[in-house]
Amino acid sequence: MGKSQLKQLKERLKTNGFTGQTNDKKKQQKRARVATRADKDQLLQSIREDFNPFEIKTTRQKHGDILGRRVQGAVGKPGLSKQIGEENRRRTLKKELERKHKVGAVIDRRFGETDSTITLEEKMLERFTRERQTRSSRSSTLFNLEDDDVYGGDTLTHLGQSLSLDHDDFDAGGVHISDDVKDESKRKAPTPGNVSDESDIEEPERKKSKNEVMKEIIAKSKMYKHERQKAKEEDLEAIENLDGEINHLQSLLFLESASERPGSAPTEVDRDAEYDARVREMAFDRRAKPSDRTKTEEEVAEENARKLKELEEQRLRRMRGETDDDEEDRTNDRRAPQADDLSDDFLSDDAAEFGFGKGLDESDEESEYEVEEHESANTDALDGDTLSDDERPSSTARSSIVLGTNSENRSHSSKEQVGTGLAFAYDCPSSYNELQAIFAGHNLENQIVIVERILTLHHPSLNKDNKGKLMKFGPILLEHVLTLADEPLQLNNDSFNTLIRKVYGLAKAYPEPMAAAFREHLANVRGRLQAAIVGDSDRPTDYPLSSDMLLFVLIGVIFSTSDHFHLVVTPAMLLMGQHLSQFPVRMLGDVAAASLLARLFSKYQNLSKRYVPEAVSHINLSILSCIQSTTIPEGFPLPSTLMKLAIDGDNKSISPRNLHLSDIMCDTPLTSLATQAEMQLAISIIKSDLDTLKLFSSLWKGKDAYKEIFTPSIALLEVLEDELEKSPSRATALGPVSVAVKETGDLLRHLVKMQSLDRKPLALQQHKPIPIPTHAPKFEVDYSVDKKSYDPNMQRQEISKLKAQVKKERKGALRELRKDNAFIARERLAEKKKKDREYHEMLSRLERSVASEG
Repeated sequence: MGKSQLKQLKERLKTNGFTGQTNDKKKQQKRARVATRADKDQLLQSIREDFNPFEIKTTRQKHGDILGRRVQGAVGKPGLSKQIGEENRRRTLKKELERKHKVGAVIDRRFGETDSTITLEEKMLERFTRERQTRSSRSSTLFNLEDDDVYGGDTLTHLGQSLSLDHDDFDAGGVHISDDVKDESKRKAPTPGNVSDESDIEEPERKKSKNEVMKEIIAKSKMYKHERQKAKEEDLEAIENLDGEINHLQSLLFLESASERPGSAPTEVDRDAEYDARVREMAFDRRAKPSDRTKTEEEVAEENARKLKELEEQRLRRMRGETDDDEEDRTNDRRAPQADDLSDDFLSDDAAEFGFGKGLDESDEESEYEVEEHESANTDALDGDTLSDDERPSSTARSSIVLGTNSENRSHSSKEQVGTGLAFAYDCPSSYNELQAIFAGHNLENQIVIVERILTLHHPSLNKDNKGKLMKFGPILLEHVLTLADEPLQLNNDSFNTLIRKVYGLAKAYPEPMAAAFREHLANVRGRLQAAIVGDSDRPTDYPLSSDMLLFVLIGVIFSTSDHFHLVVTPAMLLMGQHLSQFPVRMLGDVAAASLLARLFSKYQNLSKRYVPEAVSHINLSILSCIQSTTIPEGFPLPSTLMKLAIDGDNKSISPRNLHLSDIMCDTPLTSLATQAEMQLAISIIKSDLDTLKLFSSLWKGKDAYKEIFTPSIALLEVLEDELEKSPSRATALGPVSVAVKETGDLLRHLVKMQSLDRKPLALQQHKPIPIPTHAPKFEVDYSVDKKSYDPNMQRQEISKLKAQVKKERKGALRELRKDNAFIARERLAEKKKKDREYHEMLSRLERSVASEG
C-alpha cells in the first residue's frame, strides 16, 4: 500500500533539507545544497506543483512519446494562465470601464506616475533635471525681442510705433527699401576683407515670425482684390460697348420695309411709331387662360353618362311633345330649315352639342381610335401580307385588324346616316336575344354607337352592379361579332374592326368570363371539325367558317401565346394543328384556310419559338402540290388525298395579293381552276406559304434540329426549281412564284450550311490515361514529425503557412474577446451587487433610525 500525501510531502521536504536535523554532516553532504533564497523559493514552488496535480493539465498525445519529442503546449497550467489574464484585465480593461462615460477626469501626466518599474528617487531626480533644462532654455530667450514664440507673437510698441527691428533709422530718412532686399540683407553677412555682394556667404533661412506671415497674407489679399476689381471693370466696359451697339442690332431685327436698306438704321420717329403700333397689337391679343385639370377616368365616365341621360330625357320630352323655354330658345337659334331636312335635324344637333351620336365618318375615325386605343385589338393582318425575312410578326403589335378589306371589294352602296332613330340611353343586355332586339333595324355604324353608349352608361365606377353587367355583356358581344363574321358583306366593312376593339377592351377588363366564352366557342369548333374529318354524309358540316378563323385570330390577340400551358391558347393550338394534319383538302378555300392557320402559327410562336410540325408539313404539301413530275424525294410522306394545283396558262401578269378571311369560302376544286381570280388566289396561297416558311426559318434558326426540320423542304424546293428551269411553260404558269421559290431555297440552303459548319460529330471522351493503382507507400527521405507540409512549391507553402497563422490568430482573438466579454459581465454583475448591497444597507440604517426614534 502506497504512502499518503502527507508522508510523501514530509519526506520530500526532509530530502531537500527544509525539515529534520541540520547538524548531521554526512546527510548535509548528500543533500543538494541551496545557495540563495531564490533557489529555495523555486524549489518550494516545484514541490507545491508536484503535490497539486489539479493545477497542471496534460494534453494526451495521439501517438505517445515518439523518439523523446517534446510537444510545445502539451503541459499547461490553466489556473495560472487564467489568473494572469484576470490580473491583466483588471489592470487595463477595468480601468477603461471605470473611465467610460466620465467627463472632466484629471489624468496624471507627470513623469513616472504610470511606470511602476521606476523608484521614487529616480522619479524625483528626472523631474528635477527636466525642470532645470526648461528654466535654462527660457532664460536665454526671455529678453529677445525678435523671438515671437516667447510672448505668443505679441509686438512691443511705444507711442503707437512698433519697437521691432524690421525698420531702422535708414528707412526713416525717406529711402524705401523693399522687403525682399531687407530679407536678403538679413540672410547674407559680409565676410571680413571682402565686402562685395558676390562674395557674400548665404546663411541658412531663419523661421519667419508671425508678423512677417501676416504681412504676406495681407499683401496677397490686396493683390487678389485688385485683380477682381480689374476684371469687374473690364466686364463693365464690355457691357457699355454692347449697350452702345444695341440700336444698330434692333434696326436689323425689326427691319420691315423692303425699300429700307439693310445697313441703314431707322430714325427715332419711325422707331417710336413702330413701338406704339406693337404695343397696341399686344393690347388686343387674347390673354392666356388657365386650362382645366386633367380629369380622371371615373370623372370622365360620370360626365359622359350624365350627358347621355340629359340627352335621353330631352329626346323623350320631344317625343311626348313637352318643351321648355330653354329648348325653344335653342331651337330658335338653329339655322333655317331646308327642303330636304324632313324635320329630323334636331337629333344630330343635340348629339353634336354634347359630343354623342355623330356619325363615324372617315374624318372622325382616327380620333375615335386614338381615344379608345387602350381597348383596341392588337393583332397583325391575317390577310397574308408579304413579310421580309427580317420581320418578326408580333401578336401584340398595336395595329388594326384587317379582315379582307380591299379597295376593289369594298361596298360603295350609300350608307344610312348614323344616329337616325337612336336613343341615348340603353339597358345593358343580359342575353344575346336582348342584344339582337336592341340592334334590330340598325346598321353596323349605329350598332357601334349603341355599344359605346352602353359602355358609357354602365361604367364600373358609376355603380357597383355595373361590373357584373359588363362581365355578362362581353361574351354576348363576342357572339355577335362572330355571327357578323360569317356574313361576307360585314367582313368587307371597315367599321367591323371598331366593334372588335370593343370586344378586345372587355376581354382585357374581364378576362375570366371572356376566357370561358372563348372555350365554349372552341368546343363548338371542335365538334364541327371532327364531323368534317369523319366526313359523315348524314351529318353535313359547315366547317370551316370565317367566324372560326376570326376566333383563332382573337385568341392570339387577347391572350398570351407564349405560356407553356394556357386555358384558351393551348386548346386553340391543338385544334389548329388537328386542322392542318387531318382536315381533308378538296377545295381551294380549304388550302386558303390552312395557309391562314400556318401564318397564324408563326405569330403564336413569335416569343416562345416552339416547333410546330403540322405547319411545316402543310407548307411541304403545298409545295408538293405545285410539282407535276413524279420524282419525289424518298422517305417523304404522301397523304392519300393529295391533289395537284391545276395552275396553267400565262400568269406572269398576275400579282399575288393578300389572303382574306373570305377566301376560305371559295368552293372551287383544286383540279378545275379556270378564272383569273381563281388563278390569282392559288398563286397568292403558294406565295403566302413560302413567306411563312421564311418566318419559321427566322424563328427556329437557333435550334439544334434546324437542319432536320428544313431538309425535306429544301429537297422539295430543289425538285420544283429543276422543274421550273427545264419547263419554261411551267415557270410561266407559276409566274411570280418562280422567283419566290428560288429565293426561299437559297435562304434555307445557306442557313443549313452555316449550321452544318458548327456541328461536330460525336466522339469518345478525351481524357488523360488512367494510371495503374499502386500500393507502395509514399516515402519521404527528410521526414520530420514537426514538419507540416512537403509541398515542393515554396510559394504555395508560404501561402499555406500564412493561412494557418491567420486562422490561428483569428481563433485566439475570438477567444480573447469572449474572455473580455465574460470579464465585463462579471464586473458589471459585481458592481450591481455592490450597489444593491449599499442600497439595502442604507434602507436598513433608515429603518433602524426610524425605529430608534419611535
